[in-house]
Amino acid sequence: MQPKIESISYEIIVDTDEDERRLALLHENVKKYGTVFNTVAPGTQLTGQLRRK
Repeated sequence: MQPKIESISYEIIVDTDEDERRLALLHENVKKYGTVFNTVAPGTQLTGQLRRK
């Protein structure tokens, strides 16, 4: 059996004055367009959060 990554848990911490709606939009865009997400997402369970510093 070859090694593989089954799941990744992450936390993105952002230092910003933007409102919660904009932070949620940023998180959605990271999940939709981010290189890491697009590379590992097909075979890996990704869970995490984006929060304010």
